[in-house]
Amino acid sequence: MAVLELTNVSYDYKNKYQTVHAVQSVSNTFEAGTFYAVIGKSGSGKTTLLTMLAGLDLPTSGTITYNGRDLTGLNRDDYRLRHAAVIYQQYNLLPILTVLENVCFPLELSGTPKKEAVKLAEEKLSAVGLSKEYHKRFPAMLSGGEQQRVAIARALACRADLILADEPTGNLDTENGQTVVEILLKLAHEEKCCVIVVTHDLSIAGQADVVLKMKDGRMEAEEK
Repeated sequence: MAVLELTNVSYDYKNKYQTVHAVQSVSNTFEAGTFYAVIGKSGSGKTTLLTMLAGLDLPTSGTITYNGRDLTGLNRDDYRLRHAAVIYQQYNLLPILTVLENVCFPLELSGTPKKEAVKLAEEKLSAVGLSKEYHKRFPAMLSGGEQQRVAIARALACRADLILADEPTGNLDTENGQTVVEILLKLAHEEKCCVIVVTHDLSIAGQADVVLKMKDGRMEAEEK
């Protein structure tokens, strides 16, 4: 069964002057153990598509199912907390919390006992190459690449099987960007997550298992 399945998904929004058809009749399936790159120019609909996959917006028409269940019938806050981790270009770390506390925070929100949350957070920080010397640092004390690794560790700690990333290397230099891509590839191929990355970076697309192109709100044929 597909982790995510889209059937004739469209999304429209209105401004003062017009109705914009941001996504138009997109159908696709996303499988576990696969790294997907969604590419396209600004305004092509790729970020809008990602926000729907994350349950942050619902389609104007069509359906999105997660493991066979329609997103409209799920508690979407719980869906993002437990199943679908979203990684942003801006990292979205809490500045007043340490690295370890940032990774523990969603675990504690979901009811994980503190001792267990700390152990899991330490394990996932190690998995992304951040040793204990980083645990008590605050986000402002880290490089962009290190902050993005913390964000990925937070996603891993939540045991998400669906990783959604919006331009995850957009603020990083080439070396740090490649490190992040390698972590995401490992999540797909070794941890069997479904990883979907929206990106302008064609070097990421070149490493993806499947490349999908958005153009004028429509998804074009796979390019790999």
